[in-house]
Amino acid sequence: MVAYSSLVALTPIKQSANHNVVVVHRNRNALLCREEKRSMKFFLRDDVELQVGRSVVHNFFKQLMAGFPKDYVSFMMRVLKLMQHEFAEIQRIDMEFKLVSEEEQVVIPDAAQYDSGSEVEEVTVGHVQEVLEHAFPNGITIPVMADALRCTEEEVFKFLKELETLGVARSVENEWLRVDTRNVDAVARPPHGPSDQPTVAIISCLFIEKQAVDALIDDRSTVHKKEEVYLFQYKSGGDSNVYTMGRIGQHRVVATKLALIGDTREATTSAGSITTRLLGNFQNIEHVFVVGVGGAVPHFTDAKRHARLGDVIISASQPDAYIFSHDLIIDRKTEAFSGFAVRRWNPVDHVIEQIVANGGDELVSKWNDATAQGVHRLHEASTDIDFSMPPPDTDVLALPVGGGNVVVVPHPNQATRKGAEVHLGTVGALANFKRHTEDNEEDSVGVLRAKFAEEFGVRAIDAGFDSVIAAISGSRIDSWAMIRGIADYQHGMSRASKLWQAHAAARAAAMVRVIVERLPSPQ
Repeated sequence: MVAYSSLVALTPIKQSANHNVVVVHRNRNALLCREEKRSMKFFLRDDVELQVGRSVVHNFFKQLMAGFPKDYVSFMMRVLKLMQHEFAEIQRIDMEFKLVSEEEQVVIPDAAQYDSGSEVEEVTVGHVQEVLEHAFPNGITIPVMADALRCTEEEVFKFLKELETLGVARSVENEWLRVDTRNVDAVARPPHGPSDQPTVAIISCLFIEKQAVDALIDDRSTVHKKEEVYLFQYKSGGDSNVYTMGRIGQHRVVATKLALIGDTREATTSAGSITTRLLGNFQNIEHVFVVGVGGAVPHFTDAKRHARLGDVIISASQPDAYIFSHDLIIDRKTEAFSGFAVRRWNPVDHVIEQIVANGGDELVSKWNDATAQGVHRLHEASTDIDFSMPPPDTDVLALPVGGGNVVVVPHPNQATRKGAEVHLGTVGALANFKRHTEDNEEDSVGVLRAKFAEEFGVRAIDAGFDSVIAAISGSRIDSWAMIRGIADYQHGMSRASKLWQAHAAARAAAMVRVIVERLPSPQ
């Protein structure tokens, strides 16, 4: 039987390790639109503890889904081989196969939603706006936009004029710039007195992340700084920085947005230099927050280790706060992958991690209040983006398994979850490993991402902020943290993430506010 699409469901683990159930749905016939349910009940050895049992079933499930078997025989053989050679803790598996009724069928997502979205099938005004927002605070030329979107310059110009009419973009000399009139202050001046000097720096990457952060800064003013001179009037060419300054609690803060992020030479240089310039211009900085969206690394059986969309993960040295894989280790003789070359980053001062660890229910309550306040302020400002929480049923844990198939897994905390949650753990990222990937690039990258997360205990994956953390460390800032609002289950930047990105950004920004309010008084 060849499957056209697939759905896999794993029920929440029960208190007895003998009652771990995996339910597999597969589209039996695309023309009939029928789904087949395959139920797997695991019986573990008596000497296997509950926590170990969770890990065993989790790893069994991941390996079964890696290159998902496309017919009955392959599926059964895969299960038997895994039991025989790798999972001695499993004593027996009972399986039941049956067709589900129409009422029980589940809509299976399109696998294309879960890639990085590098191919644009049909360019829209939204794509052009997104390119402008990624480049902000820098301007960008029409030829560069056309090349990035793989379309004609005429198409780009048409959409730019449409955005200009809406007040979203404007032309400056030979470049186009995303307009942020809501925050720009023509009379803002750089701080002079010691009491005006910021002690907290907040760095974001996406435009929606910048908006979410700015909304939670009190008494704010925003300036466009270029070539060491504060300007209200943007000029084209070269690097530009936008600084939002104000107050959170007893701390003066300064926030900025990176123009580029990733592992290309241009992006690495830009992100690192913007961070270094920020910390050089404001030399009283004691704490730095790198804030924005990310992707959760799902856990299929342990609710405590499973983060969901709208949750926030704060970097903590467990064992490393941030870990970046800059290359793969390849065996010279066999040319086979053998590991990851990584850089590990940890703050010297763990005050941020301790605030979150000791915050308890009160911190979560304040975080929910700050989120509501931030979303209200953003909508009051007539932003064209909805920062509200999307419907809960859109939080689908969908895992591409190759061949255009998608595995959908119920969350292990589906029945017990009361609301968005806060997590501490390792945040990580990988460089672009295209030269090592197979023909199906997205499947291959997904496998590497899963191996990376498993090996280093990564809880969230982001777009890659290695050069930013290097600049923070090089500037001798002892206290820093990554704050990641969860937008998908990949890296925060997939097509599927677009629905939750804005709310995840608002969640991350709200967590920064709550933590800053609890930081020690400025020295």
